[in-house]
Amino acid sequence: FGRGVLFPCSPRRSDGALFLIFYGITAVYFSGVMVRLMLVLAPATCCLAAVAISDLLYTCCDSIKAHARNLRAFTHGKAKPQRNLESVAETSEPSPPGPSPSKARAQEITPVKSKPSKASKASSVGNGRQPLAAVASFGMLLLVGGLLALYVLHCIHASADMYSSPSVVIQSPRPDGSVYVFDDFREAYAWMRHNTHPDCKIASWWDYGYQTTAMANRTIIVDNNTWNTSHIATVGRAMSSPEAKAWQIYRSLDVEYVFVVFGGVIGYPSDDINKFLWMVRIGGGTYPEIKEPDYLAGGQEYRVDAAGTKTMLNTLMYKMSYLDFAEESQISTGQRGHDRVRNYVVGKLNVRLNYFEEVFTSQHWMMRIYRVRIIQ
Repeated sequence: FGRGVLFPCSPRRSDGALFLIFYGITAVYFSGVMVRLMLVLAPATCCLAAVAISDLLYTCCDSIKAHARNLRAFTHGKAKPQRNLESVAETSEPSPPGPSPSKARAQEITPVKSKPSKASKASSVGNGRQPLAAVASFGMLLLVGGLLALYVLHCIHASADMYSSPSVVIQSPRPDGSVYVFDDFREAYAWMRHNTHPDCKIASWWDYGYQTTAMANRTIIVDNNTWNTSHIATVGRAMSSPEAKAWQIYRSLDVEYVFVVFGGVIGYPSDDINKFLWMVRIGGGTYPEIKEPDYLAGGQEYRVDAAGTKTMLNTLMYKMSYLDFAEESQISTGQRGHDRVRNYVVGKLNVRLNYFEEVFTSQHWMMRIYRVRIIQ
């Protein structure tokens, strides 16, 4: 990357080369500001690295060609040494004193600049640079070619692994070397697609917006286009509110279904309980009644066990995540109410919902879907 940035600064620079420099520098800066913009840095890095590799390969190939020309010239006897006037003067016998007719004639002759010989041309590469050693040129070509071949194999392997392991399908290795697949996301999206009205509206945290649109083919309230902060703040406000207030918010948005991602049964750490503080912060940025310290034990620590605050244990997010969890955890872990992600017993076990109805829970309890009840 660094060599690719420096190469356009050479005398061969052009508008395209300057564009690559500015593109690479700005891409590095913005990707350092936000990690998602690594996608912007990737093509800049590829282009600049390609420029550097191309320059290196050209230098090695030109050096090999120069050595080949020298070898051909030497073989055919073309590279003969030339004697200049000074060498002739040094090796010849001294002339008698007095003006010499030949010397007088030589003074009258205008000196002519000699052209470089074919041998001198053959011994240099582009821009008058001296060629690299033949062994070094061949070794560099083999090294670069081998590294590029290994990189191609690595990319093929990485692409195959990524395409066979999408983010909606979670895999866990077993002790015998096999892989256990958690397919709860696709299971839940398939349920939405086949069991809900095509025009219904579904609410969730924004992380799952594009997935819901693409895999369930349903309208969502917020998606991964995070420019619309007011809608995201509204969903965050509903999730961090008590059930009755959250019901009013969702009814005002014509939401029919709400789903949450929960990992307490199987130990999936990227669930909505772990993301909940971001819902509070984003919601509180638009709605001042939501204050983060109200959800922190002692105003400092985020907990959902017996030390959790009353405000936290009464939120819609907590109730949707831990509804009937006590019985399920007794079956799966042998300990009633034990959360495998947080690694403690949750604070409120007897959870009830009055304004929302559970309609679907996936096999491993990762996806929980609720219907918004119509209450007059």
